[in-house]
Amino acid sequence: MCRYLRISIGALFWCCILALGVRLLTSARDTEVSTLSQLGEFFSQEKELLVIRFPDKVRILVGDDVEVAGSRAGEVEALLDESGNVLPWVSGKVGAVRIRFYDSRRVALHADASAQLVLIPLAAAWVMQTLFTSEKIPEIAEEWNRTMLLHRREIFDLLTPIVRDVIIDLGRHVETELPAFLTRHTERIKALGDGMQSPQEREQLASLFEKEIWPIAQPKIRPIIEDLSREVWEKLPIWELTWLLAYQNLPLTRDDHLKNAWASFLEGQVVPIILSRSEEILGTAREVAREAFKKEKLRRTLRQTLAGLIRKPGFHELCQVFLQEVILDSSRFHETMLRRWSAPEVQRAVAAASTHIEPMARRMGDIVLGTREEGITPEFARVLRSQILLKDRQRIVIDPGSETAPALTEASLTARIELELDS
Repeated sequence: MCRYLRISIGALFWCCILALGVRLLTSARDTEVSTLSQLGEFFSQEKELLVIRFPDKVRILVGDDVEVAGSRAGEVEALLDESGNVLPWVSGKVGAVRIRFYDSRRVALHADASAQLVLIPLAAAWVMQTLFTSEKIPEIAEEWNRTMLLHRREIFDLLTPIVRDVIIDLGRHVETELPAFLTRHTERIKALGDGMQSPQEREQLASLFEKEIWPIAQPKIRPIIEDLSREVWEKLPIWELTWLLAYQNLPLTRDDHLKNAWASFLEGQVVPIILSRSEEILGTAREVAREAFKKEKLRRTLRQTLAGLIRKPGFHELCQVFLQEVILDSSRFHETMLRRWSAPEVQRAVAAASTHIEPMARRMGDIVLGTREEGITPEFARVLRSQILLKDRQRIVIDPGSETAPALTEASLTARIELELDS
């Protein structure tokens, strides 16, 4: 008896649910048609299909998104071969696909409609562009400013000596390695310098030096040159050089006595004299440069020269070689940086600064990546799908065209291929 009662109650319950569902589907809300009528109309309507052709074969997946006017409006339904026949594949490199729209009534394509296949590159630049949107950058900046206002003095007092020492180490390393680098690449540097300026530009620079720089430098450099000349003249072994010149002209004698004596004089006497005045020479050079750079004409010419140098492909190649040889592949540089980072005082300073920096970094990470409570951000989810799971790597974007143009008569469009980073 109890069993039949439970069956009856259950049947009555499901009948009520079914009746309620039919009522909801068939009843009209306000002036709209019923939900059942809308469903019937959707399934009975003829699907609107469109063929998208590509200039080159690309890898496409059945189900890839189709966007119209910035919103998802359809998907790739099938891959086509060169004759337009449907291929029995769900993924492959093809030159054309067939797409279908979810609701053809909302997609009105005109004669000037266009399409593009937007590819997402496996590139760090795309990841940074996606994660750090224009809405998130101000929030990150606000976190940075808040932390710096509260703990700027403590952080700078701890990290400034470390940064200063690293810069000094880097400068010393470059200073040590630069002469050897210049020697190894003398021909390349010479070719770069020869091709940097036209004859007109060289003449302009020479005229600029003569009219703008030399009048400033002459009164400052002349006393130093006179002092150096007097010191060198006092130490010049005139009689020795004269006798050596006469001696090497005798028969059966070598002809390099004067050359060797002159080289020994330069190295033993002249170079120490110049080095003893190096601070004065550098100070004068800085003073001349400071006054010369106040002239707008000189600054403009140097900017143009530097801009022309930077545009040279050879300059970029030389910079890459310098970075690789002097920094990346230099074991001496790696040892210097490791020794600096491993110093006890550096470790203590970093540990102390991290008490202020780490909470700020965590809050920035929450802004960019998401939180446990609210989940990951849509931007981070998109990065994970495209870069880690290799999903949603491409989509077809259709511009329906202007409303004043006539309707599209052909059931196909040719899409151009673009990287999302360039759009």
